[in-house]
Amino acid sequence: MSDKNPQSNVDFQLLQKAALGDKSALAVIYDAYVRPIYRYLYSRVGNAPDAEDLTAQTFLAVLEYLPQYQHRKTFTAWVFQIARNKAMDYFRSNRHVQVEVNESMVDPTQSDILEAVITEECRTRLKSLIYLLDEDERELIRLRYTAELSFVEIAQLLGRKEDAVRKALRRILDRLSTQMEARHV
Repeated sequence: MSDKNPQSNVDFQLLQKAALGDKSALAVIYDAYVRPIYRYLYSRVGNAPDAEDLTAQTFLAVLEYLPQYQHRKTFTAWVFQIARNKAMDYFRSNRHVQVEVNESMVDPTQSDILEAVITEECRTRLKSLIYLLDEDERELIRLRYTAELSFVEIAQLLGRKEDAVRKALRRILDRLSTQMEARHV
């Protein structure tokens, strides 16, 4: 994650103010987390209306439970744990839902049609390979690249060691890379 991460603006004093109901502090927290939470939830459920609803549910829960936040792990890990729980609740109550990985066909900003087709083929192949990963592996990819969490935050969120998260993600990426290259040999 980069230094310009808006989540880095959330500090202990801001959390204390927000826990006491300070609306401007709550707004700063919301602004810092709404986009990454939405992106993460959208990557889980695959559609905007449900992702928006789950994002709203997440922030209502943050608002409700903020006074009980214990600072045992980073605030980011705590917020994303709430979002993960909301996603799990969603899938428990909608067992028939199956998320497909899809995206627009061709990037209109690309001038070379052949390059666009090749890029789309690679993108489709990668999405298929990611879909074949087990849920824990897909979750690591979502947390790192969709939610843009740091290795420390992911480790705290998942209750694992930072080095274990880093190695697990490296193994997944190496395997995906090998599988992608195997197609082009």
